[in-house]
Amino acid sequence: MPEVIPLNAALGARIEGLDRTQAHTPAVAALLDTALAEHLLVVIPGAPMSPQQTRDLARAFGEPRPQLLRRKRADDVPEVSLMVSTLMSDGTTDKTVYRAEDWHTDDSYFEIPAKATLLHSLEIPRRGGATWFCNMQSVYEALPEATRRRIDGKRAIHGYDTPRARNRPAPRTPQEIAETPDVEHPLVRTHPVTGRKALYLNPNRLDRIVGLPRAESDALLDELTGEARKPQHHHGHVWNVGDVVVWDNRATMHRVVNDYAVGEPRIMHRVLLQGERPA
Repeated sequence: MPEVIPLNAALGARIEGLDRTQAHTPAVAALLDTALAEHLLVVIPGAPMSPQQTRDLARAFGEPRPQLLRRKRADDVPEVSLMVSTLMSDGTTDKTVYRAEDWHTDDSYFEIPAKATLLHSLEIPRRGGATWFCNMQSVYEALPEATRRRIDGKRAIHGYDTPRARNRPAPRTPQEIAETPDVEHPLVRTHPVTGRKALYLNPNRLDRIVGLPRAESDALLDELTGEARKPQHHHGHVWNVGDVVVWDNRATMHRVVNDYAVGEPRIMHRVLLQGERPA
């Protein structure tokens, strides 16, 4: 059986000794999914994989689902997206590269967001380009008790775009717009496996807190985000080619550091795992 080695960090574990072709077997899949729920982030070293192999490994953590933007899907494996975040000098870089610089959690603009995200590195810059992760359970637990009482039971509106985001998102087709109306989620989310509470924030997608005037909502969201930006809640993953990193969107945020050289490829596979309605 593979070994789960906790990282000396705010979250995360490394999986050693995993034969990726056996990840789908019941015992191994149960070990991996439990590690994800307990550590919120798992790192699986290895060699680069094909889109089919990436999808098959992802199935150890749940049911893969296609991402919203059709143009990013792999032609023959729609559950796998090709994420190109190479910085180009001619300004053609995908807008999501810049959106990804701010803390966010994937898919919160859906009524049923992705449970987890798998990212698999195919090409990486010589230096830089780390992905940072934030433990939103520890963020919630670090809040003053009065603040926790204030936000428990509150709900918030998430949308594909919001004026609160620092950068605008990639454009959608009319079909994709129809598939992404604004949705409402709890501001504090309970993990369905561990029962721990986490602050459910997404500065790229969260527009406002239900029932509060805009100014009061913005001030409270800024206060909560301020706690999430504190380094004690963070861990940065420095990529090697072939790495697989899986994180739990129910209790984390993440961001990319765009500190790598212009023109150096940064290309990855991404798979989103089917989730459940936040509660």
